Amino acid sequence: MNRNSSPGLGQWITVSLMVGVSLFLLYKLYQYAGTRTYFPTGLTIGGVDVGQTTEDEARARLTARYVDAPVTLYHGEDSFELMPAQAEFTLDFGTMMSQAGIERTRQDFWSGFWGYLWGRPVQVNPVPLAASHNREALRNVLEEIRSVVDVPAQPPQPDPRSMTFAYGTPGTETDIEASFADIEAALYRPNLREARLIVEPKEPERPNMNLLARLLVNRLQVFEQDTAGMASVFVMDLNSGAEININGAEPVSAIDLMKVPIVLETYRTLNQLPTLSQRQLISDTLVVNPENTSANELLALIGAEGDPVKGAEQVTATMMRLGLVNTFIMAPYDAGMPAGKTTPETPANTVETLRADPSPTMQTTAEDIGTLLSMIYYCAAGEGGALPAAFPGTNWQSECLDILDYMEKNKIGSLLEEGVPTEVPVAHRHGWTGNTHVDAGIVFSPGGDYVLVEILYKPEWLEWELSAPLMADVSRATYNYFNFDTPYMGKTSAANN
Repeated sequence: MNRNSSPGLGQWITVSLMVGVSLFLLYKLYQYAGTRTYFPTGLTIGGVDVGQTTEDEARARLTARYVDAPVTLYHGEDSFELMPAQAEFTLDFGTMMSQAGIERTRQDFWSGFWGYLWGRPVQVNPVPLAASHNREALRNVLEEIRSVVDVPAQPPQPDPRSMTFAYGTPGTETDIEASFADIEAALYRPNLREARLIVEPKEPERPNMNLLARLLVNRLQVFEQDTAGMASVFVMDLNSGAEININGAEPVSAIDLMKVPIVLETYRTLNQLPTLSQRQLISDTLVVNPENTSANELLALIGAEGDPVKGAEQVTATMMRLGLVNTFIMAPYDAGMPAGKTTPETPANTVETLRADPSPTMQTTAEDIGTLLSMIYYCAAGEGGALPAAFPGTNWQSECLDILDYMEKNKIGSLLEEGVPTEVPVAHRHGWTGNTHVDAGIVFSPGGDYVLVEILYKPEWLEWELSAPLMADVSRATYNYFNFDTPYMGKTSAANN
């Protein structure tokens, strides 16, 4: 039998396969060895896929996603592009590339090669983003945006025609502090780089005392310019103590305003409850009464030996003790200066020019009377104040309540009363002479209690047709300030409605 020494077909096939597989493996081994110079497949840095890239290429990808890509900021319907560089946003490549290098070299060579052959790369851990920014730089950018797009709320404005206040208009205000979280999160995202600025509605402020003062000053200046006279107004918010003082230190003839200090001194002097006849005198002094007889009788009641001049001195002394240094009475009503007496010098009447020709025997200021009314109000409310402090041991609360009760019965339907709704209580004392008209009181309004003192002076003669509407306007404007949401338009408007 002959043997064939040549390799058979099967052997050739086997050898060829072995050679082919070997060459394939050598080729793949060569390829895999080359990939070891790149970051491993599936590696992400800061959420960006950097698998099979060099370090430079990875840096470029991260820069494109984080540094070159703007963040879109939405402010309502407006949008703005925030470049990361504006927030001084920087990538910490050193930290990230170091961690990425560890992921590249930590896997076993042959295990990695086996996974490479089968298309199953060894799983690697993602590298977190390492970056920083400057919040103050970001704040500056947001401040610029806010200055452009925020709409400031418009304050209320006075309406001189109706003596009311028009509502302001709302605006918008960007809350930068509240906006940081969303914006900074967008800066540190490789995609969905959008954020919304927190925009809050900005309600207009309620009118403040300055707005009321401006309305009153404009109205009173017209009177002074047209008449060469003087207008004095004092307003006190009895809740906050805030004041408006327009010519409030100008000395004027006290006329009927002095009846309030006279009654106050009567209560202080009496060591018992007033008798019925004394109550009648008090009522006639504080309530509508064109005569001055009752006030003079009270001066005699409180004066030593029944002397009304000494009673006047006592009233003046009490005003001085209360700090109302511009208020004095030297003689009873309708009487001249007592013999040997002269007009006292006060801070108010020692100025170069006296604009309102004050009486030499009886003077006050809007500020003094307004302050006295506030003292009566606080003691009636049981809040103490100057009266109990200056004269301790007196039942001031009960007596102040009595005074306000009498003053509330003073109903004339004009001047200060005309400026408020008829159902609103007003405790006041009014009066007039030929050239001076006055009204001073406390208004107990739904929006807050307040003192209002009005004094008008015109040389020679002040017409009622001129003073009454003006004093009603001032009163209405003041009421509408304290009752901004429910203004009083006046009797005529109310009737028309």
